[in-house]
Amino acid sequence: MLRLRPVLRGPGLSFAGSGRRLQSNNAADGFVRATAPLPIELGPPPPSPARKHTGSGKPRRWRQRLAYTTAGLAVLFTVDYNVNESALIRTLRCAAVLSVVAADYKLNFEEGKDIEALHTRSANRIYDLVTANGGLYIKMGQAIAMQASVLPAVFQRKFSRLFDMAPQDPWAEIERLFEHDFGRMPDEVFRSIEHRPVASASVAQVHKAQLITGEWVAVKIQHPKIETQVWWDLSAYKAMMYLYDRFWFDMPVYFTVAYTCNRLAAETDFRNEARNAENLRAKLETEPSLRSRVYIPRLYEDLCSEHVLTTEWIDGVAMSNQAELDKRGWNKTEIMDTMVNLFAAQIFRWGVVHCDPHPGNIILRPRTPGSKKLELVLIDHGLYIYERDEFRREYCQLWTNMFIFNDAAIREIIKGWGIGSFDLFTTSVMLRPYRGDRRENSQDKPPVPTTFEQQTRMKEQMKNFLTDSTKMPLELLFLGRNMRIVQACNMLMGSPVNRVKILAEWASSSQTVGAPGVSWRERVRAWWSHIKFMGSVAGTDAVFYIARARQVVLRQAGAGFEDMIQRRMKGVAREQFGMEIADMALAEGVDVVE
Repeated sequence: MLRLRPVLRGPGLSFAGSGRRLQSNNAADGFVRATAPLPIELGPPPPSPARKHTGSGKPRRWRQRLAYTTAGLAVLFTVDYNVNESALIRTLRCAAVLSVVAADYKLNFEEGKDIEALHTRSANRIYDLVTANGGLYIKMGQAIAMQASVLPAVFQRKFSRLFDMAPQDPWAEIERLFEHDFGRMPDEVFRSIEHRPVASASVAQVHKAQLITGEWVAVKIQHPKIETQVWWDLSAYKAMMYLYDRFWFDMPVYFTVAYTCNRLAAETDFRNEARNAENLRAKLETEPSLRSRVYIPRLYEDLCSEHVLTTEWIDGVAMSNQAELDKRGWNKTEIMDTMVNLFAAQIFRWGVVHCDPHPGNIILRPRTPGSKKLELVLIDHGLYIYERDEFRREYCQLWTNMFIFNDAAIREIIKGWGIGSFDLFTTSVMLRPYRGDRRENSQDKPPVPTTFEQQTRMKEQMKNFLTDSTKMPLELLFLGRNMRIVQACNMLMGSPVNRVKILAEWASSSQTVGAPGVSWRERVRAWWSHIKFMGSVAGTDAVFYIARARQVVLRQAGAGFEDMIQRRMKGVAREQFGMEIADMALAEGVDVVE
């Protein structure tokens, strides 16, 4: 019998035998000679060499995963760059930058911190994003520059530079897009075409060409990347505005997104631009006071497509070229009278509104060779709105009542539009300080607020601006843009016309043009109201002519009517609404390539 005795060995308990021979029951196992005490381990067995853990498996798996991930991202970004026009990369860049901006405002917009520095670094970040992404981001950045009453002045000054940006695509890419739309190369369609663009803007570039029949034409060709990028760009815009509205700043802006995106998307389809031009041409024919003063270039429909627009070539001087206008001695009063009346007719009479009337989209030329009378040629009909008849009538009534300070009627209209801030709305619509029938004591003016107080007040004003966003007419978004640019053009030309009075006259007179079925009694009442209105506003010219005399006769710089309005607007905006209005940044919009 085998006797076992305990032996302490290492950390475990062992047993040693008596040294007798042990034989396995299996002959194949052989014999095990116990010439020395045989330890029998009851503790854990030593690890097998084959199962020994070297510690290299886990790092190897992570290295493999990292390599696969890196390769996958490289493939994804390569495909995105070559096939998707970097749309994904641009969207991720947008999300990252705007998230940093939002976080910066959340953490640092508070009393005692440098608010101006916060605005400056945020403007720089967003500007760098816009310039890096290009495309529709340029147009969105230009829209930011127009928002004089909402954004800090540093944003307006920074983003005004975007009007000078003119991206250009190489001729090989332009050829491929043209061939895609027409099945032929441009050199096969035209007798000649300049491969170098004569002008370029955020969405398209323009080439001068000659048809086989001899006419000179302007061929507007969309930047090839726009079509691929537009869905991604607008989707990023929607997502960021949603976060801005619901989480970051708690400001009611998301309800405007669908309307704005639809307008921008329509601008990238040149077939819409062609329809807009023809619609405005038809309206001009119905207005004797304008049809001899305004011209819409003729379209060549067989050479128009989704990405290409061909119109007759116009020789003239862009309104932005002030030096050339001065050199030719052209009458700026005549120019601005035509322009303001044209856009007043669009807004108050026709309901077909060109929303991008900057100086680069207006060309001036003599009506006939050698004539001193000028003709205004309106180009770039991509960004339009079509007003609903009900809104157009209410907008006419709003302007008429604002000019005669009928506050009760104004409040009734804007209440129906879901707008709660009476002072802010009326001032922003007329683009001049609105006091209504109230008289304020100048001694009761509040002290000038700090930057933080000013910005906080502005935010509260904007949050209280709307009481019901579902009722607000979205046409107002682009009408404000239109009127702001027209105001800036008048200022650029030296404020030669009373813009506000011209707009009010069109608002009043358009109510005399009743819808079909209106009785003659109603028409008579409308005309009598218009006559009384004209008598009541005649005295407003006194202020305009005093300012004009100081400007022309006394040669006082900055004494123009629009300059005076701008100064008053800045003061009222700062004191009452906490807003900082910068001088309007105007640009050619379509930049001539030297």
